[in-house]
Amino acid sequence: MKKRKTTRQLFSIAALLSLAGCLGGGAEPVTGTAAVGAALDGASVELRDALGGRHAATSDAQGRFTLDEVPAGPVMVRCTANAQRLHGLLLNGRIVNCTPLTELALWKLLGRAPAGVFDGFSEADAKGLDAGAVAAAEAAVLAALRDGAGVDIDPSAVPVQWAQTRLVAGSAQDAHDLALDALGLQVKGQAALDLMGDVSRRGLCAVDESCS
Repeated sequence: MKKRKTTRQLFSIAALLSLAGCLGGGAEPVTGTAAVGAALDGASVELRDALGGRHAATSDAQGRFTLDEVPAGPVMVRCTANAQRLHGLLLNGRIVNCTPLTELALWKLLGRAPAGVFDGFSEADAKGLDAGAVAAAEAAVLAALRDGAGVDIDPSAVPVQWAQTRLVAGSAQDAHDLALDALGLQVKGQAALDLMGDVSRRGLCAVDESCS
């Protein structure tokens, strides 16, 4: 009798473990690339998910990184290397990049410095954001770069949703990477990138106080 009871208990435990695995596991890894044109090798990668969880990785020589056990839902990622902090936002899917372009898009999309949002990121920060809002922010960034820094990037040549589109750093065949090369010639360093972020957010004349 005791043996039969023990067997039933073991079967119950196994069933519970199986159910827990089905509910909590199986999510594909979140992958991405940290790049400024050239790949950011050895970048420290931090990810915050919508539930408040934190995840960490390091980018490889191609700037690529992988983060496991990230729950579904919006996530924000920070890549730190060479005295620069770059951010990306993932609303859905499993790809999120960190580049100067994704950083500038977030200035416009979030309405403030991405670094401040990342430090307390929650699902509320992504509420109301969708592909249309991302597209509008990216268009505003390209206009700001053209008018404020003389960087003329053809919108039709760059894939939409920069943060969530696969990127191959250092590739002459990757339109996103070519745009990063053009940006890097004119906007160098964190201070210049932050200034362009403010221009993207508020407009050139508001930043240089030339609005009439």
